[in-house]
Amino acid sequence: MSVIEAYKSTRTDIDLDLLVYDGDRDYVLEFDEDKEIQKTVSDIKDNNPVFKSRRHLLKSSLRLTRALAPNLHEIADHCIDVLQLKSSIEFFVYQSDKFNAACYPPEEDKLYIIISSGMIERFTKEELLFVVGHEIGHVLFEHFKYPVSHILEVGCNILSPLHAMKLYAWNRNAEISADRTGLLCCGSFESAAKAFFKLSSGVTSNSLDFKLNEYIKQFVDLEAVMNDSDHDPSDWYSTHPFSPLRIKALELFNKSETFKQFIPTVNSEITEDQMEDEIKKIMSLMEPEYLASDTEFGAKIQQFMFFGGYMISIADGVVEDSEIQALRSIVNQDVFTTSMMTINEHTQDEIIDELKHLSKELNVSLSVMQKLNILRDLSIISYSDGEIAKEEVVVLHNLAHLLKINTEFIDRTLNDAQGIE
Repeated sequence: MSVIEAYKSTRTDIDLDLLVYDGDRDYVLEFDEDKEIQKTVSDIKDNNPVFKSRRHLLKSSLRLTRALAPNLHEIADHCIDVLQLKSSIEFFVYQSDKFNAACYPPEEDKLYIIISSGMIERFTKEELLFVVGHEIGHVLFEHFKYPVSHILEVGCNILSPLHAMKLYAWNRNAEISADRTGLLCCGSFESAAKAFFKLSSGVTSNSLDFKLNEYIKQFVDLEAVMNDSDHDPSDWYSTHPFSPLRIKALELFNKSETFKQFIPTVNSEITEDQMEDEIKKIMSLMEPEYLASDTEFGAKIQQFMFFGGYMISIADGVVEDSEIQALRSIVNQDVFTTSMMTINEHTQDEIIDELKHLSKELNVSLSVMQKLNILRDLSIISYSDGEIAKEEVVVLHNLAHLLKINTEFIDRTLNDAQGIE
């Protein structure tokens, strides 16, 4: 595979073009050429000058000097060495029992990472190496270049629902690249997986080590998990911090020739092409495949999306033409034409009846994950202008009931959407 050159970082000497997940890079290259997104990013920069990261952090948290946190700075030294960083790292801590870490927009010679007190106290050194490496990855790949929630809020008048769906899809893919950087720092897939488990469960007891190993093995054969009718994948959709898809993607990277180019002592089992192709298949499980479908069944899914989006739009009593045009962007022309005829010729109650009829067919034919994709994207569309009314949430809950999905999934999706920075 010929490596596409897209990253020219002055912060590191490692090959970011080799390290990056293709799905992350491809979205970034698309956004770089998208006039609407670029216009929105420009408006954000003009109207919201970047604050001084360090000044903001000092107001809201405690700076951890080497004397205060020698172990954390040993971790920083290791990551700087492994990732060949040309910047120093400054740590900050804030008081919280929740496990969380984040990076702030860096300055030329310094990276800023903030970590919760609960994570510092209850994660091992190896697990923190993964966490810190992951956050450094976000900086190296300049993921802060496209702040999703800010883009959707500022660009609500020019961006389409399709933009919103792509931005959130990119956000998922960006985590794959950052996870690879975390693995480079900690050097252990098991330690990375343990960090995932702690982030997901909140459990840190060493007595669960054996069960943790068994838990990891569940996702080595992801296809078997997907075919398990008793498995509910709704928790996989949280943007942070855990997804079995990310564990599987990292496991593939861990045994690839690509990883061996960074860590020559490891054994490689698959090529770069095999790794990227397999990860793309995994990530496609969370992609809206119905957008590219011209089949009869694909049309039914698009109809459900269109009618569902219409009922969300009309929840406040008025449907603007811009909202209709926004929905047009997520269906093909034939579906748009027939759906508009239905809307113009039928009452709201009749449209609801049509949604009920469509949902019966979808419940028979679609997997739980496919139905979750539909509801996730309808939630994203609803929030694509940066806000959502209670009436719209009620409609989303009703659509979840039709597809036999717990309404908690809607609430969690909306909370995650509002929390992405």
